[in-house]
Amino acid sequence: MATDTIISLKNDPAMRRHFEELDEHGYTILEDVLTGRQIDEAIREIAVTYREERAAEHEPGTLRTHNLSARAEVFREMLQIPPVMACLAYLLGDDYILCDSGARSPLPGMKAQGLHRDGDDFMPNPPYKVHAVVPTFAQSLFALSEFTAESGATRFVPGSHNKDLDSTKIPPDDERRFICKPGACLVYDGRLLHAGAPNTTGEIRYAVLNFHCRARMKPFCDHTRSIPRDIVEAASPTLRRLWGFECQSAWEESPRNYRIIEVTGAKPRFEYRGLAAINEQEDPEKA
Repeated sequence: MATDTIISLKNDPAMRRHFEELDEHGYTILEDVLTGRQIDEAIREIAVTYREERAAEHEPGTLRTHNLSARAEVFREMLQIPPVMACLAYLLGDDYILCDSGARSPLPGMKAQGLHRDGDDFMPNPPYKVHAVVPTFAQSLFALSEFTAESGATRFVPGSHNKDLDSTKIPPDDERRFICKPGACLVYDGRLLHAGAPNTTGEIRYAVLNFHCRARMKPFCDHTRSIPRDIVEAASPTLRRLWGFECQSAWEESPRNYRIIEVTGAKPRFEYRGLAAINEQEDPEKA
């Protein structure tokens, strides 16, 4: 999705409520952002990745997988849903990138997680230009199964994104649950205290977790080295930006020979290679 489309959505009165909720509560819920086809495909493809060697070592009691955008097309579609992107751009800036695309499925009997924040150490809102500084990370959590209290629906503490709270002393009445039908998306500030609840059902609960960060942050996964080149070249400009190809750290391969990973639209954070390289980026046909 082009930057001007993101800007258009950010100015859309229909989106204003979601931005206000992100500011006040630290989260917002977007209903029915996935089609039935996308839900079915995502569950099927996640089940395939769970069978990969060492896929679930991150958290005992759950099935986990990462770097989904290098796998099935449906996961790349989920990164480009306009209203979700608008919420993330509102929090992280229009040039935000993907930190990691993964899935977490608590198995039957999985106990509750402790409340926690994602990404950096806690930082409260500054007195001005809030979204130029914080948050540094944000999550878009897509429900593929029905999220119920019994299946371990994500719990969170509204407003905790801007409060320095002890996560072990939160009264249960202060928590809320992400109770929803398949296809909904919970977008939240990485500073929001949240956790997975216990799964007391006999079924696996499926979800995709797309973790995002500001372009200046170092993502968990280096997508410039993790996405197969044929997928990169067939991808949209939006995906290549999300994978970090437009904000690469150059390396000096030999004296004064600075390199980046060359794909369509590739850009370094700082252009060591001089004016000719800058002109080529601005107008490839004249280079």
